[in-house]
Amino acid sequence: MNGAGDIATLARMAAMLAVAYVLAALTLLGHVIVLVVGALDALATSYVGLPRLAYLLHRFAEIVRETAREENL
Repeated sequence: MNGAGDIATLARMAAMLAVAYVLAALTLLGHVIVLVVGALDALATSYVGLPRLAYLLHRFAEIVRETAREENL
């Protein structure tokens, strides 16, 4: 191989390595976000109580449905 081909190959490999690192970082970040949201959900459920939280979520869904009907969505 000539020098230009080696440089192009190295550049291609560096780009693929950078993409792999970015994907790995995004995957790790996604896992951390899901774990934090799950922990916050558990804390909210333990603080508010399951029956009250279920009522609040049911009421929220009801309001969304009513709004969708009014807006003809």
